Amino acid sequence: MKGRIPLKLLVACFAGLQLAMATLIPPKASASLPYSTWFMDQETNRAIRIQPIYVPGQVIGYTDIDVPLSEPSDLYITADDLVYVADTGNNRIVVFDQQGRYLRSIGEEGSESEGSLNAPEGVFVTGDGMIYVADTGNKRVVVYEAEGQFVRAFNKPQSSLLPEGYFYVPTKLVVDHRGVMYIVNKDSYQGLLRMNGEGQFTGFFGVNKTQIDWLTRLKRSILNQHQLDQEVAKRPGAISNVTYSTDRFLLTTSFGVDKGQIKKLNAGGVDAFLNKSFYESKLVDTAIDSDRFLYSMNSESGEISVYDPYGQVLLYFGASDKLAHQHGIVNYPTSLGVNSKKELWVADSSLNVLQVFKRTAFGDSFLTAVKLYTEGSYEQSKPYWEEVVEQNGMMNLPYKGFGEIALHEKRYKEAMDHFRDSFDAAGYSEAFWNIRNNWIQNNLFFAVVLLAIFALLLRYFFKRIRRFVKGRARPAFAIQYGREARDAWYMLLHPYEGFYRLKERTISWAMILTIVLLAIAVRLLSIFKMGFIFHPYDLSKVNLLLEVCLLLVPWTTWIIANYLVSAVKGGEGRFREVLQASVYALVPYIVLMLPAIILSNIVVLEERILVDAITQVMWIWIAIQFFIMNQVIHNFDFLESLKIAIITLLTIAIIWIFTVILSGLSFNLFDFLKQIYREVTFYG
Repeated sequence: MKGRIPLKLLVACFAGLQLAMATLIPPKASASLPYSTWFMDQETNRAIRIQPIYVPGQVIGYTDIDVPLSEPSDLYITADDLVYVADTGNNRIVVFDQQGRYLRSIGEEGSESEGSLNAPEGVFVTGDGMIYVADTGNKRVVVYEAEGQFVRAFNKPQSSLLPEGYFYVPTKLVVDHRGVMYIVNKDSYQGLLRMNGEGQFTGFFGVNKTQIDWLTRLKRSILNQHQLDQEVAKRPGAISNVTYSTDRFLLTTSFGVDKGQIKKLNAGGVDAFLNKSFYESKLVDTAIDSDRFLYSMNSESGEISVYDPYGQVLLYFGASDKLAHQHGIVNYPTSLGVNSKKELWVADSSLNVLQVFKRTAFGDSFLTAVKLYTEGSYEQSKPYWEEVVEQNGMMNLPYKGFGEIALHEKRYKEAMDHFRDSFDAAGYSEAFWNIRNNWIQNNLFFAVVLLAIFALLLRYFFKRIRRFVKGRARPAFAIQYGREARDAWYMLLHPYEGFYRLKERTISWAMILTIVLLAIAVRLLSIFKMGFIFHPYDLSKVNLLLEVCLLLVPWTTWIIANYLVSAVKGGEGRFREVLQASVYALVPYIVLMLPAIILSNIVVLEERILVDAITQVMWIWIAIQFFIMNQVIHNFDFLESLKIAIITLLTIAIIWIFTVILSGLSFNLFDFLKQIYREVTFYG
């Protein structure tokens, strides 16, 4: 019909408009990334997903070079951002400029040439431009001038100090400021081989500690020396890579160990990280930038971790997929480097490329703030923390930075609030100490006077209460309740006599419920009113039912298990007696936890031994109460009571295991019946 626009034309126009908008408005980078970035909160030990710190940049090695890379095993980035790559499959060293443009190759002189390479796996460049190569296939170290002219080669050093039959196959190396080489040998457990500039062996360096597992300890405690000699000897983990930092430390990477995966070794071989665990056993390389941030590469997960100068993990990102050929995803990473722009270069021997990851603006703000914070430049870090919070207010570390700033500006109350937001107990304690110190200096005399007046009033009040009670007739249940309350107090210091008083008596349910409810109330107080220094947790995430069950379930299980075991073993106690005695055994928890809660809000971190001592005495006292209860109520002697107590604990474990199994089976049965019901109702 005339005047109407054809439907096909409308659809075409709409599709064209959508295409134009998609072209003009780029998608968010974070939405298109094939991996997530995680911030590791050290105070809560939780990983929090955040916006990208690094995003994929260019990919080098396919079309920008005449002969594509083949199995690149190592890379080294110089101070002027030249990139040297050990191109293992092509038997050469390839040099790229800072934009990733190919410059030249080294070591391709020909098989007969003295400078030709065979499957090199490591490269290092000194400050004066000398190029050191781990010529793995030829079992030597080769040195070239800056332009690639061969200088000399270092074969296996001849020394009586080397173990007989030592396998010399260099894979990675660094050279320190004195010209001393530190060489990683393939699968060598002796540590780094140290060789001076003349090729003389000067000892091993940075050997890992032998890690003994529980099975080996068990064997050593059971087997004799002859049998142990037949076992395969435990060897330290082999060092897989080494990096030389600008502050003259050696960073070693060890593959497949549980501790000391990364070590920061000084000239004496002492590890600045104290053999700490980095919780990653598949690390292949490390890199360190000019701000002393440390980066590590996990070959299995493809994740790059970022650490502060003290070895605390800050972030990790990246992913690995052996079947994927996707920008930002690695297949088999072998080496990691960082340039002056803080760009990360990753060598991938499966994809035969170098991938570059560029730092985002958010990453610059965050890591600059962390750098200034770790250097103690708190005021200078403030604008960077503010930029971080503007983009992500869910991270705790910025508030820790704000807390340090407020602390140094003597705004202690504000500092406490920031440290509480970041769950930093140490910082909170320092700010609180200053507030407490100022308060004591200004109010000590008045506090002592008020405390004395309060004590006198309290004493007077109790005297009046006693007179009032004595002068009036009380109902029988009140008299019984009062006597039972006095027995609970008496039992604290006289447990044997106290439990004998309970034997063959019937305690009122009112007293039993009172003690149990008081124990529950104290448990909740210990969660919500314990000083922040002792409980630096997010209270909004507390599960009240779970916390109450953590108190009542073990206690209830003890009552059931103790009665059953004692009944079988000839104990005299009735179930009611076991129940009421177990209730009275909770009194030390009520009496001692309350002062611990009060004290926890007064002391600082250096004084926490006072609170810890009270709680330790409390748990020991409770254990003694339950043991004496078991002995007196069932009329056992000491040794028999000890045996029954141990059997009771084993019975408790069996009850819990059985309960877990029964719960799992019940859930599966319920789910099975539910599925049958759905099938019947759907098809029926």
